[in-house]
Amino acid sequence: MRKTAVSLFILLCASSLAFAEVAIETSVNRSRVSIGEELQLDIIITNAEGKISTPTISSIQGFTSYSQGRSQEIQIVNGQTSSKSIFSYLLIANELGPKTIGPFEIGIGGKIYKVAPVSVEVVQNSSGNARPPVYSQTPVSSPNPRALPTEGVSDRDIFVKTWLDKDTVVVNEPAMLTYTLYTRLSATYRGFEKEPETTGFWIEDFPPEKTIKRTEQILNGSRYVVADVRKIALFPTQSGVYTIDTGVLSAAIEVRSQDSFDSFFSTNVFGRRNFPSSFVSQVVEKKLPADKVVLTVKTLPESGKPADFKGAVGNYRIEGSLDKQEVEAGNPVTFRVRLSGEGNISTVELPSIDKLDHFKIYDSSTSTNISKNRLIVEGEKIVETVMVPKKEGDFVIPILSFSYFDPKAQIYKQLRTASGRLKVLPGAPEAEDNPAKGSFVSSVTPATKEEVSFLGKDIRYIKSVDDGKKLSLPELYQRQWTWVLNLILAACAVFFMVFSSRKEDSVQSAQGAARSRHSKQVADKKLKTALRLLKEGKKDEFHAEISRAVHGYFSDKLNMPSSSWVGFDDIRRQVEAKTDPKLLDETRDLFERMGEGRFSSVESDANQMQTLYAAAARVIASFEKARIR
Repeated sequence: MRKTAVSLFILLCASSLAFAEVAIETSVNRSRVSIGEELQLDIIITNAEGKISTPTISSIQGFTSYSQGRSQEIQIVNGQTSSKSIFSYLLIANELGPKTIGPFEIGIGGKIYKVAPVSVEVVQNSSGNARPPVYSQTPVSSPNPRALPTEGVSDRDIFVKTWLDKDTVVVNEPAMLTYTLYTRLSATYRGFEKEPETTGFWIEDFPPEKTIKRTEQILNGSRYVVADVRKIALFPTQSGVYTIDTGVLSAAIEVRSQDSFDSFFSTNVFGRRNFPSSFVSQVVEKKLPADKVVLTVKTLPESGKPADFKGAVGNYRIEGSLDKQEVEAGNPVTFRVRLSGEGNISTVELPSIDKLDHFKIYDSSTSTNISKNRLIVEGEKIVETVMVPKKEGDFVIPILSFSYFDPKAQIYKQLRTASGRLKVLPGAPEAEDNPAKGSFVSSVTPATKEEVSFLGKDIRYIKSVDDGKKLSLPELYQRQWTWVLNLILAACAVFFMVFSSRKEDSVQSAQGAARSRHSKQVADKKLKTALRLLKEGKKDEFHAEISRAVHGYFSDKLNMPSSSWVGFDDIRRQVEAKTDPKLLDETRDLFERMGEGRFSSVESDANQMQTLYAAAARVIASFEKARIR
């Protein structure tokens, strides 16, 4: 209470208010790449208020770009809200030399923000030749050579077809839009000249497939090389019949003076071929308009719809857990709800505990992790709720239900969390009377109705009498002692704030050092538990424990908030400058394996689980040897 009073005193004296401001950050995972290599570009927007438009990139010359979609994280802790939106792009280098990506323009709440460009350098690989990207490893023989027409490249020489994997869906069921390129010329796919019109849909854009499926087809007597160049998942937000303008693609056609027709598909649909420059006479830019597609979106059936249904469509699993099974009265405990599976998990609304007898319930924090490795949208969403018990006893955490529509089975399904039990031990008398004390959650105790009504009885009115006499005194601001007192108060306020800030920084630094020092020991215990679960054949529990070990280790090691879900990008941003790139690659691979193991519909076998366990132990041990703080 004393700390609160002093804080209010300082605020009144200093007359200052603090507001969270919008922050925009751009980052790339490396500043130097070789021809055909990947570059990850992230545009991170923090504490934005209002609608955020898709960033506009004014220049991206020398790269083929693919949007990897948008992720969002919102946290509400002690009434304070923070948000983070991340737009991710995969870039593949196809031209040598210094390159500038950007500048960028982002609309937030009707206001345009301009962000400085990012500079990278594209170099030859170690062999001196342009290395084909890892996406293409199997050569495809080219069509028979032929002479190019004198009037140039026709629509029969290279064109694109668009198609949907299904013509009819229900609201929030994904339809996969695929762009297939047909060519009988040597060419390089450049990306989109005009993006598709997708009003009425939530979009998830897939990166290039790790192995491009290329085939040869005979159309109207001519042989073409065929490849899928882009895939987009469309999640409709309302019913109706949609005619989708799929946009315009672009390609560079290499017109040669000789007929050695080994097209660019003999190496990569996204890269450049290796043939002597004497074969090329000119490069022609070709726009490739794509056909419109029609999608029918039906409303969800009313029959059998559960009362708690909130629009989720897909295939999901849910689990609830407490971070402690035993706690003293007045101390916090975290209840965690995790939903995983296939579907538009970014928009799914999870159930949470809003009220519980003998507990104080505080605002929840939410984190989302999306994976597209298997060319489907899948992932997990986690909601963590902090609860503070007011009294001792044995309590049952209520069962939470979650309903969704399964489009394959065409029925509604309902999931439930397991019932949890919490033993609350007697706490300090002060903590039991006022659970907020001794807890990090709050140091302010709200007044009760009785206290308010009692105070009302103490009010007495003062009778005023106007006898016509007035006391002539100078105004308060005209008195010298007023200004002197204000200066003294302001100086005291500044001194107190500086002293408190330094003390708090010292405490946080000591706590961070302690977390980092014990991070390996804590992770080893969780890995030991995971190994036991592996031997017992408990696959789901094993993957959950491995994930807790790795995420918990990096959260403690890098002193990140334990309430947030630490991802690979968070780790990379902190340690990239002082970490071996091979170790970062191994860490990225570990996070991908953990994601696939946790929410993939494909069951893991014992060998895969053993490999995952060994990779987790190896990465943690490597970071310990690197002595990163």
